Amino acid sequence: MDKSLLVAVGDDMSSLHGVRFLCSFFSQKESLEVTLCYIAPLSASKDFKAPAQPLRFQTVDREIAAQYSRTGHESIDAGIDVLLSRGFHKGKVTTKYRGKRLGTVKDLVQEGKRGIYDAVVLGRRGYALFEQALDTSVSRQMLDQTIDFPVWICRQPEEGRRHVLLCMDPSEPSMRIADHVGFMLKEEKQHEVKLFSVDDGSQKDMEGTLEKGKQALLINGIEEARITSQIIKASNVPEAILSEGKRNAYAVIAMGRGGTPQKGLFKKWFIGSRSLKVFEHTSKSVLWLSR
Repeated sequence: MDKSLLVAVGDDMSSLHGVRFLCSFFSQKESLEVTLCYIAPLSASKDFKAPAQPLRFQTVDREIAAQYSRTGHESIDAGIDVLLSRGFHKGKVTTKYRGKRLGTVKDLVQEGKRGIYDAVVLGRRGYALFEQALDTSVSRQMLDQTIDFPVWICRQPEEGRRHVLLCMDPSEPSMRIADHVGFMLKEEKQHEVKLFSVDDGSQKDMEGTLEKGKQALLINGIEEARITSQIIKASNVPEAILSEGKRNAYAVIAMGRGGTPQKGLFKKWFIGSRSLKVFEHTSKSVLWLSR
C-alpha cells in the first residue's frame, strides 16, 4: 500500500529539510506519494484582486503577489529536483500552491485533512510557523480539534542515520504512533525498531505496554527480527530518551503527544511536557509525533 505524505515547503532552503529526510530515510521510494505544499500570503493567491485604491498602491500589491508566486514556485521546483534526483518517481510527486485563507498553519492543517495524508512533514520553517500560530487560544482550540494525523518535525536531520526509537507508555497517542511506525516501515527492511520505555515509578505493567507496541508493529508487517525492546529505570524520562537517541544516533524518535500541557506558543498544544523536552533538544533525529 502506498504511503501519502504532505511536505510543507517555505521560502528558504531550510524548508527542504523534510524533503532531504525522505530521500535519505526511505529506500522503497516507489511506494511513496509526496505532495509538496506551499502556502502563499493572501496577496499571492491566484484569485487575488487588489482593493480599490490609487494605482501606485495596486501596482505595488501586484508586484508583491508576483514575487511571492515566484518564490513559492521556485521552492516547489527545488523540492521536486531533489526528490527526482534521489530516486522518487515523477508520477508520484505532486504539488500544491495555495493562497493563504485562514492562516498558514490552519490552511496547512486543512490541506492535511482534505488529502487524507499519512503524515505532514515540517522542515525548520514549518515548525516555526506552528509556534507563531499557537500563540492564541483560538488557534490552540482549532488545531487541537482538527489535527488528527502524525506530524514529522525535521529540524536539521543528519543524512545516513538509520532505525527508529519508539518511545512507549500506556497512552492512546503512544499506541497510535506505534501503529504509524509499523505502517511506514513495513517495506523499509534497513530500519530496525527499538521499543523503549522509561521506568520512573509512575507506570505499571511496562512489559505489557511494550508487548502491545510490539503487536502493533507485527500486525503491520514488521518482522520480529527487526524489533528489540528495553525498559530502563530513570527519574527523568525525557533525558533518558535523549540519551538513548544520542547514543545510537537514531534516524527517528517516535512518541505520542502526551504529558502535562505547557504554556506558550508551540508548548500550548502541540506536545506535552515529556515530548516537549525531547523536541527542544533533538535536531539530528527527526521527531514523529501523534496525538
